[in-house]
Amino acid sequence: MKRVLIILLLSLSSIQLFSKPAFGYSIAPVGEMGSNGSFGAFNIALMFTLERNVHAGEFEISVDLSPYGKVFQGVDMKVSTPLFAITDHPFNVLFPNTMMWAPRLSAGALFRMPDEWAVAIGLSPFAFHDANYVFEFLSPYVLYSITEDKWGWGMYVVRFSYFFGNGGTE
Repeated sequence: MKRVLIILLLSLSSIQLFSKPAFGYSIAPVGEMGSNGSFGAFNIALMFTLERNVHAGEFEISVDLSPYGKVFQGVDMKVSTPLFAITDHPFNVLFPNTMMWAPRLSAGALFRMPDEWAVAIGLSPFAFHDANYVFEFLSPYVLYSITEDKWGWGMYVVRFSYFFGNGGTE
């Protein structure tokens, strides 16, 4: 119990080190080939970040909802962070305002219907962000099914994330 309290207190006090924590949401079409077969779904996520200008250590919990067959496909919990961030990049022509090119690495745990547990690692090479928005294009991930002892893969085609509030770039 002491360890849990110490970890909780350290976590809460570390929030003070960051200037702009924020909550947001994300929507994206996703396709996946796992041990239970393949599916296409619409991913809806709730997200939290300690630093909205950097989007490092973003935590998300999401559901995958499919219009075909079973509606509920699974739940994901992930943590992601940018590998680097560049303001002056060749993709600036795609956006009307200044966006940082910030490829992202993510890791997480997944539950897939009917009773599959998996871990996943993903890379978003074409991720762009400012304080309030994150755009990701063609973001593949690999997954390992713990219950089935098999590998799989998936991809977010286009992912849009929005963080509430006036973030600014202070």
